[in-house]
Amino acid sequence: MANFSRENCRAIGAHITTTANTTIYSATGYPHVIDIRCANLTSNDVPVTISWYSIQDSDQYRLIYQHPIPANGAITFPLDAFAPIDGDEIRVQAGSANAIDVILTIAEVPGRFI
Repeated sequence: MANFSRENCRAIGAHITTTANTTIYSATGYPHVIDIRCANLTSNDVPVTISWYSIQDSDQYRLIYQHPIPANGAITFPLDAFAPIDGDEIRVQAGSANAIDVILTIAEVPGRFI
């Protein structure tokens, strides 16, 4: 497991207000995605799909598919420093509108080679 305490880390928050696929992050520079935390704000389980959109492939790939987030609960999905390239996106789709809040943690790594 990597130690990210010395990296330039930041958190990005998003409210998922629709059941449509929602872009929560567009990569710039040389980021590493550390994890994604999904919190369910409702009293019912809500499925969540987390995807990576590859700008090179012009295609979307599922990282997490229809994983249930328990009622009034939260789950953190470790992505182990997943490294998108400039222009790639992280997208979230929830089974219910206004039910899921997302926090994406990234490390911005200067000078990473691809």
